[in-house]
Amino acid sequence: MTKTYSIRYRVGITVGEILIGIAILVISLLIIPYLLVFTKQLNIHGTSFDIVLGDKVSTEEITKQMDTLTFDYVLFNRKNGEVLNGNYQKTELSYYETVFEDKKPINVGTIDYKAYSNDQILLVVRQPTLPEFVNPSLRKVSFNTLSIILFIVGTLSIVFISVTKLLREFAHDFRLIQKISLNMGSRDYKIERSTTKISEFNDILAMLYQKDDELTILLEAERAEKKDLSFQVAALSHDIRTPLTVLKGNLELLEMTDLSNQQISFIGSINHSVSVFEKYFNSMITYSRLLIEERDYQEVIEVTEFMSGLQIEIQEIMHTEQVDFDMKNNLRITHFKGNRFNLERALINILVNAAQHATDVKQVSLTAKEEQDQLIFEIWNSGSKFSKQALNGANKLFFTEDNGRSSKHYGIGLSFAQGVAVRHQGKLQLLNPLKGAQVNLIIRKYEILL
Repeated sequence: MTKTYSIRYRVGITVGEILIGIAILVISLLIIPYLLVFTKQLNIHGTSFDIVLGDKVSTEEITKQMDTLTFDYVLFNRKNGEVLNGNYQKTELSYYETVFEDKKPINVGTIDYKAYSNDQILLVVRQPTLPEFVNPSLRKVSFNTLSIILFIVGTLSIVFISVTKLLREFAHDFRLIQKISLNMGSRDYKIERSTTKISEFNDILAMLYQKDDELTILLEAERAEKKDLSFQVAALSHDIRTPLTVLKGNLELLEMTDLSNQQISFIGSINHSVSVFEKYFNSMITYSRLLIEERDYQEVIEVTEFMSGLQIEIQEIMHTEQVDFDMKNNLRITHFKGNRFNLERALINILVNAAQHATDVKQVSLTAKEEQDQLIFEIWNSGSKFSKQALNGANKLFFTEDNGRSSKHYGIGLSFAQGVAVRHQGKLQLLNPLKGAQVNLIIRKYEILL
């Protein structure tokens, strides 16, 4: 079983890693100078050395002694100032000559130039007061400054590595929680039961697993209930259509006989009622299919093609109803996501309703526009306004009213449109502008960049 610990303990581990890393870094920075001095790569202030300058010491002997040290030097002939030997930088020769002429030490910045002599020879030794590299090419870089930079860079690296390690562990656990949260109750994704090293995250995961089980059971029960409803509606439609077909056949036979005007009127009324009845059950079947369908609501829909197809499909209905129809596309985007089939059906249902209830100079308009993260399809007609009762419940299943607007429908069309809007993470909105009535089908905008 994997060992678990709290977030506080895990953060404590990270802090401990940082402190231990910094301690190791400091110890390393303290040891490095001693190693450099031991290997004669670094000069430090206070390094002691003994130079024997007896009266009979030759130049070769002094040179041999100085070569065992790491300091720069110049060996002068005391009588004429001639440079006999040395290990020095030409740019610094003037400082050595100043010491020779004045016969006393000088200080240039962090460098001391000291003199040692006998009757024949004067030795000038360059001694730094701060740690300095022996290699002249590296002397441009201050060892102390380099040590500080190494300490800062090392500390930041230790902190970065430790914190990154912690954040990666947390990010992995958060992604696991996010993945489970986004797929709870999904039939297409099976959630694997896994754990993390953090006890708090494990508590959250355990709760999510429990809620996933509960949600799965509820969704399956809801799907079964909707399937049963759809089956019952389909069975009822089949049972009723059979006698309706017989009735229509008998009416056709009656129409072939000699009938009075009154009888012809009765038969026409019956035919109209049968047609309305069939439309009613077709709407019921369409609505019941919406409840149980598993359609893709992330189809990429091209705006111009969608609007053109919608106009072609609705134009004949508008012509039959003798309605002046106008369509405007004010969308800036060229593509969006949704379910094209259901969206078309929903808009056509609303447009048919609007055409049937347009009065006076019959006018219907459809305007597509966008606001922030929403796409809005505005359907307006020149009919009477919605009543207060209709504004509150016209999009509910089987809603009807007898005062003009809804007397010819059975409350299914707007309910279907409402269902489609909800499936698109939107809503159906009924409004009363200054003139006429308006229905807004609002869906969430998923812009596609192509």
